[in-house]
Amino acid sequence: MIKENACNQIRIITKIIALSCLASLILSYKLWLNERSFPTSSIFDFLHPIYHPVDYILFAFGITMLILIILLRNPRPCIILFLLISVVFAIYDMNRWQPWFYQYVLMFFILIFFNYRCDDTKQQNAIVSIFKIMIAVIYFWSGLQKFNPLFITETFPWLMEPITNLLGENSLKHFTTLGYSFPVIESVSGIILLINPIKKLGLVLIISMHVFILLVIGPLGHNYNPVVWPWNIGMVLFSLILFQNEQDFNFSDFRNMLRYHSIKLVFILFVLLPQLNFFNLWDSYLSHNLYSGNTSNGEIYMSEKVENRLPESIKKYCVPNQNEKVIAIKYWCMQELGVPAYPEKLNFENIMHSFYKYTSDSSEIYLNFTPKLKLNERRN
Repeated sequence: MIKENACNQIRIITKIIALSCLASLILSYKLWLNERSFPTSSIFDFLHPIYHPVDYILFAFGITMLILIILLRNPRPCIILFLLISVVFAIYDMNRWQPWFYQYVLMFFILIFFNYRCDDTKQQNAIVSIFKIMIAVIYFWSGLQKFNPLFITETFPWLMEPITNLLGENSLKHFTTLGYSFPVIESVSGIILLINPIKKLGLVLIISMHVFILLVIGPLGHNYNPVVWPWNIGMVLFSLILFQNEQDFNFSDFRNMLRYHSIKLVFILFVLLPQLNFFNLWDSYLSHNLYSGNTSNGEIYMSEKVENRLPESIKKYCVPNQNEKVIAIKYWCMQELGVPAYPEKLNFENIMHSFYKYTSDSSEIYLNFTPKLKLNERRN
């Protein structure tokens, strides 16, 4: 029974990953193609963008692989091919390193070693165990990231606007307690999921949280960042499949899980390294820093001469700032590609460098970079 349950869990989770990823890729299709004004940001300077029609072919191939993963009983070859394409996508543009995509890629990486004949019970239990930990730590680290002043003063009031706008002016003060307790609830929910006697309470808290998020950022709220709507639904399904049953999580499962090198690698990347982000030593989007309000920011300042040389597709994002013009990179990326820009200095610098072709002198343009707050740090 345990073998069959674990095998079925993995098969269902495989299809949910593919379906959620498929929906998000389609919703953010401009991110994966190169016919756009927002430049690609490669991790290697020597790489040139992939031009039409190769970008369309790669995107269509990736979509096809996800569909086959959903349909096939043994989708491992398709998972491998999708991961290869994902690596190409990631190398050519850092803005594709979205938190949901990073999670799905690592989950797929684990699944390429899964024996879909379901004749290895230890391997099945190990995969279910790492998936449980991955889902739990997303909530744990994401909640801890919200223990910063920017979440309370900026992000939480913005999240509550669909509700406070209905209730009238000054109604936000009635939700102050919720604002301060939100990070606690999210972090504790992740911990509770791994505590067998009370894991059902964790499920209730998590489902309630995702319903709230979908209400405030979905079509009935801000109608913002639709690419993460499938991810929110997928997270609810992952949690139900992994934690609703009577299978307990214990130390022997953890010890068995670490017998596999692929799982150890994911454990390090997904569970351990995110703590370094509190000291700005690991990237925010690789550390479950979700809607915390505390990520790095970048703005491109330029002279009016540079603005006059820009194509209209970019010029419309320029706003005046004294004697200069400025483009907010995150806003530009969200409007153009439907996702936030990858919030790291290297990415912002790459975007700024793409403007050099419009300048006659490098002094006509510069990047204003604002790093995320470190632990216990406040913005001056």
